[in-house]
Amino acid sequence: MAEEVIIRFDEVTFEYAPKKPLLSEADFCVHKGAKITLMGQNGAGKSTIFKLIRGELQATKGLISVNKGLSIAAAPQSMTHEELELSVAEYFAKAFQIAQPNLLTLASKVLRAVDLEVEPDQKVGGLSGGQQARLRLAFALIQNPDILLLDEPTNNLDDKGIDHLVSFLIGYDKTLIVISHDAGFLNCFTEGVLYLDSFTKRVETYVGDYFTVVEEINEIGRASCRE
Repeated sequence: MAEEVIIRFDEVTFEYAPKKPLLSEADFCVHKGAKITLMGQNGAGKSTIFKLIRGELQATKGLISVNKGLSIAAAPQSMTHEELELSVAEYFAKAFQIAQPNLLTLASKVLRAVDLEVEPDQKVGGLSGGQQARLRLAFALIQNPDILLLDEPTNNLDDKGIDHLVSFLIGYDKTLIVISHDAGFLNCFTEGVLYLDSFTKRVETYVGDYFTVVEEINEIGRASCRE
C-alpha cells in the first residue's frame, strides 16, 4: 500500500516582494512518518517553507495541502515577557489545551532529550539564554505532534545534548522535517532530503541518508559544470 502523503506543495510560488520569488512553481510532497532534511543555501527560504507549512504565510500562487486534523509543532524562536514569568511546569502546560495529569513525566522525558536539568518550579526567566533555547525545543517535543518542524535544533546543545536529541528523534514515530547545518547529526536519522535550489527556486526530492544525498547533489553539480 502506498505511503500516505500528508504535506503537498503544488506549483507553489512565494514572494515577499513582487517579482522576487523565494519559491517558483515548487512541487514536493512529504509522506506520513518520514524523517526529512530540508536543505538549501543560506537565505534560500528554508524557514519560509516551515512558515508556509504552518499556515503563518500564504502562497502567492499554487496550492499547499496539509491533511486536516494533523497537529504541527515547532520550537518557538523566542519567549514572551509573560512566559518568562512562568515556572518550567507552567510553561510546558501552555503546550496543551487540556490539562495533562502526567505533565511532569512528559516534561522529564523531553528535558532529558535536550539534556536540560531544571526543576519544574524554576522560573523560566531565571534560566540562561542557552537553557531557554533548550526549553523552547523541549516545548515542541512535548507536544508529540503529527508533524514536527525543527530549525537548527542543535544550536545551544553540546555533544552530549546532541546525542540525547538524536536518540529521541530516531525513536520518534511521526513525521519530522529538520533544518540544520550539522551534517553528522542529520545523517543519524535522515531518510530523505528536500533540496531548495536558490537559483531555480524549486525543490528537488532525494531519497537516502544525508551524506549519500549530498554526494548525489554534488555530483549533479559537477556534471552540470562539465557540460
